Amino acid sequence: MNDRLQILIDIFIERERQNKFHPEKLSLPMRFVTISEELGEVAEALQDKDMKSVYRELIETAASCVRMAEEVLKGD
Repeated sequence: MNDRLQILIDIFIERERQNKFHPEKLSLPMRFVTISEELGEVAEALQDKDMKSVYRELIETAASCVRMAEEVLKGD
């Protein structure tokens, strides 16, 4: 499988997980705080040189960005 396709699939799976485990509606500023928190977790994983965690945190960050973009498009 193409790496980009795998990444997009992983983001899609994470978005589904987010909807299941965190269905609550947040304001856009709070969504941005969530994205910032995820970025901090990417930085921590990089400092630890844990590439498996770096990948996972990047996927979670990207999925959080997609979630915010979805809400912006909906006008939420």
